[in-house]
Amino acid sequence: MAATGVLPFVRGIDLTKNDFKGNKFPELIEEMTGLRWLKLSTTHLQKMPQELANLDKLEELTIKNNSISDLGKFLPKLPALSKLNCRYNEITDKGVPAELFDLSELSVVDLSHNQLTDVPPQLENAKSVLVLNLSHNQIEMIPNQLFINLTDLVFVDLSNNCLETLPPQMRRLTDLRTLILNNNPLVHAQLRQIPALSALQTLHMRNTQRSISNIPIGLEALTNLQDVDFSGNNSELVFSDVDFSDVDFSGNDSG
Repeated sequence: MAATGVLPFVRGIDLTKNDFKGNKFPELIEEMTGLRWLKLSTTHLQKMPQELANLDKLEELTIKNNSISDLGKFLPKLPALSKLNCRYNEITDKGVPAELFDLSELSVVDLSHNQLTDVPPQLENAKSVLVLNLSHNQIEMIPNQLFINLTDLVFVDLSNNCLETLPPQMRRLTDLRTLILNNNPLVHAQLRQIPALSALQTLHMRNTQRSISNIPIGLEALTNLQDVDFSGNNSELVFSDVDFSDVDFSGNDSG
């Protein structure tokens, strides 16, 4: 294939479910300099292949369901990268290079199902991000600056973390359409920011210790809201003058 000279013209390749454990990663990938998308899911990768460093036209990279703990130093050098899916790995706080979030084209960041205890440093610099998934980690706090800068977000999933509260700056996300907060210990959070999210269509707060005393007030102002999940909470939740087309209150304890 290399002899034909076609490698630089390949635009996408799916290598899902190949076995690249150890040093088995194909060296020919670094010759595919025209790649726009690359899928390396379920390939037994334990570290980022150095062969990707030459792919300066790469826009979409999927490396989900591997054993990677460190994203390495070359991802921030891929200027066209816009979508990064790293879910189901073993990525730690130290394994996310801060320079990654200086990429001007980055619009989708999925670091869910990893081993993060903090929001990655400098994530607030990624001002073009529209989709952010940090679910299924051990994150305890969302820094204020995150939602001051990332005001174009349309999808945020923070479910299955250790969050007890959310920053008031979340009210700035007026383009946000989906907010998923399931399975966080938000018992003391009043979440007064939510009624300010005027574009919100989907709100999931399953098992977040909601009760009559801490249910968000003013949800009736969210005229675009269609999908609401308050299941698995502590008390019977009663909404007056609110019309939701798809509401799940199952699993609430009415006492």
